[in-house]
Amino acid sequence: MSLLKTVKATVLTVALSTIMACSPQAKEKEVSFVKGTDFEVVRETPSATPQIIEHFSLYCGHCYHSEPMLKTLKETLSKDVDFSRYHVTFLPQKLPEWGKVMTFAVASAKRLNIEDKFVDAIFKSHFKDEKYLGNYVDVQQVFTDLGIDNTTFQATMNHEKTQDMVRNMINKTHADKVRFTPDLIVNDKYRVLLAQLDNSAKEKSITAQQQLNDLVAYLLTNPQ
Repeated sequence: MSLLKTVKATVLTVALSTIMACSPQAKEKEVSFVKGTDFEVVRETPSATPQIIEHFSLYCGHCYHSEPMLKTLKETLSKDVDFSRYHVTFLPQKLPEWGKVMTFAVASAKRLNIEDKFVDAIFKSHFKDEKYLGNYVDVQQVFTDLGIDNTTFQATMNHEKTQDMVRNMINKTHADKVRFTPDLIVNDKYRVLLAQLDNSAKEKSITAQQQLNDLVAYLLTNPQ
């Protein structure tokens, strides 16, 4: 091979190496999530299928303000990931009966396929209109406004399947050691430390939304 051809071949090799080094495919995405900072392990054995549980309360201002972020998160999830809301009964602390009625109402709304509409309506009443609801009659009126007749409402609230759903919510709240709301549990194994989102996002110069999306996607792979 002539000297000229050798030089050209060397230049071409260097150029290709540079392109490959800068190529997105050539770089593995760095994982920079830390146990104890971004998430904690609730239990060692993950769920058999991918899932996310949001422990929340319709009396919780933090839950209300987190709702847009969690809705956006849901849009990033694949169809095989089950996202469920579990309403807690320990809020409001001074009106425990309201917490119980509202938990039954959330379970009923889920069974009637109006969960999102019901949650939006209650959040609006509590945190926009500043009208707090919690007794049976108030909740019944919300269902009526959403197109559910009283007979169906009463039958659903009192149904054995609704009672089972509420019992499961309460048991899961205790099993996951929920201390605050919202509380996000991924794959029945990891708790997302939502309070750390803003700080972690700022350190990476990204939005809190992107930090949440990336973190949940990471945890869904059962990393540790």
